[in-house]
Parts: sequence; structure tokens; C-alpha cells
Amino acid sequence: MGGVLSRVSVVVGLETTAGTYATPSEVIKVGEMVLPNAEMDTVEDTNFSFFGGMNDTIVIADWAKGTFDIPMSLYKSLSYYTTLFAICNLKKTAVTTPFAGFSFTPETHATSTASIDLVMPDRKFKYQGAKASFKLAGKVGDKVTATFSINGSFVERLIAAQTIVDTPRDEVMIVRRLGGMSINGVEINLSEFEFDMGSTINQQKFTNVGEFFLADYAPKLTLKTRLENAGADGFTELLSGEAMEFVCDLKDTEGNIVWRFVVPNAKMSKQPDYEDSDGIFVISREYNAVSTNGDDNFTLYHFTH
Repeated sequence: MGGVLSRVSVVVGLETTAGTYATPSEVIKVGEMVLPNAEMDTVEDTNFSFFGGMNDTIVIADWAKGTFDIPMSLYKSLSYYTTLFAICNLKKTAVTTPFAGFSFTPETHATSTASIDLVMPDRKFKYQGAKASFKLAGKVGDKVTATFSINGSFVERLIAAQTIVDTPRDEVMIVRRLGGMSINGVEINLSEFEFDMGSTINQQKFTNVGEFFLADYAPKLTLKTRLENAGADGFTELLSGEAMEFVCDLKDTEGNIVWRFVVPNAKMSKQPDYEDSDGIFVISREYNAVSTNGDDNFTLYHFTH
């Protein structure tokens, strides 16, 4: 009997009724292996009897859930991310300035959920009512990655031969040289950056058992920058409690800005850390992306020009 190849595809789709499975059709470009799972609650029956070895474990399958990460590269095309952004509670809005495209901003009370299939060669795992949190990360001279942390209700596992239509090639976004990142309008020599939306996602267990919801989010931004001669290292900023604006522009091979990520009010949350990078000091700074008027902690733009 032949073994099953360790290959998996991810297919997603928004649900018409939150928490009710609807066959998805959008194939996602996955950067690494995604492992299916189904977590179930258990209850320990500690039966203290005259005889030993009488304890038991009861598995409660009523609200089994799947928790897994979908690691991706950040590509030029928006189509891979629209549904995933929606279940991260990001609101999509058309924009015309500075270029034509769309903006994505937090929406605490958004109700969008998705159905997700993890497709293996000989079987399929189905999930419903899924919500997600996301991270963006990159470093100079390397690709930008987008990771979506999924929470969804496990529906079933089907064993049968599977097939999908694979995704086409696309241009991946690269963190390029000086000019792509700025703090308060001043260009910085960025080594690495990471943004984490930090969402808290809970599961409905007493009403609609197939639905997850976003209970809160706490976005954080981490920057690693080269220490310039006699330049700022962040301690003055930390002590003053001042917020700063961070802007990250990601360009295609033709020099057009495709993605722009903006944190308008980033406030340092801990003391800066000195690190060594090939004999040069690097400063690591961690910020909270704070809100001014609610759901304005950050904005992610995709421009079509």
C-alpha cells in the first residue's frame, strides 16, 4: 500500500450564514506545510474505587475546533488575501489617493466568517465559522511573509481522492533598500520588521456552536534598525511617551508601490534592546499600535494604480 504524500492545499470562502459551512472555492498560495487537526474538549472522570486504574477520560466532540497557521508570502495580487482579511475583521474600502486601490482597517464588530478546506491527496478536512489573526514580517533583501492564524469549528473529515486547480505564479514582495520605511516621515535603515494584530478569538459554545468571534485585538509593531553614528536609539522616545508614525512601502519590480502599511500612532511599549548584526549595532524597538478614535490602529493599503 502506497503512503500519502505530505502535500496539502488550502481552500477558503466566506459564509452566507456565519458558522454554517459553505463549500469554499478560493485556493490559497501556501508557503509551508499546513497540518490539519481537530481539538476536542475532554473531561477527566476520576473514579476513586476500591480498585486502581479506574479513571477514565470522556471526549466531548460537540464543539471540536481546528487551530492552524496559514503561512504565505506577500504577493502582488490581492486576490489571495481578500477573504482572509475579512475574517481578520479588516474592513475593505475603495480609495483613490494617493493611488487607486483599497484600504483595510480594523472593524471590531465585523461578523464575516469563512469555511476552510484542508485538502490532502486522499482526504479533506472541513472547517466552518473561522476567524483569524494575522502577522506581517520581513527583513531587508528578503521576501515579506503574511501568516494567518486560523480558528475554526471542525465539521468532518472525508476520505476520498481529492483534486484542486492550482494557483498561478505571482510576483512576491521584497523589502528593498533605504526609502521603503519611514518614521515620522524620515527614512530609516530598517533591518527587520514584524507586525502582529494580536487578536483574541473565542468560540461560541452555547448559541451557534460553529461560529468564532473576535473578542479583542492588541496590535504590536517590532522594528530592528541600524544604529547610526550619534543617532537616536529610542530611549528618549521611550521616556517622553511620544507616539510616532510608521510607514512601510512595498514596491514591485517596476517601482510602483503595491502595498503600503501605516501605523499612525505607534507608542514604545518596552525599553529598546541592543543587538549585534555582523559587527554593527542594531536597535530592536517594540511598539503598541494605539488607537485614537477606535479601530484606527493601523491601515493596510493595496494599490492597483
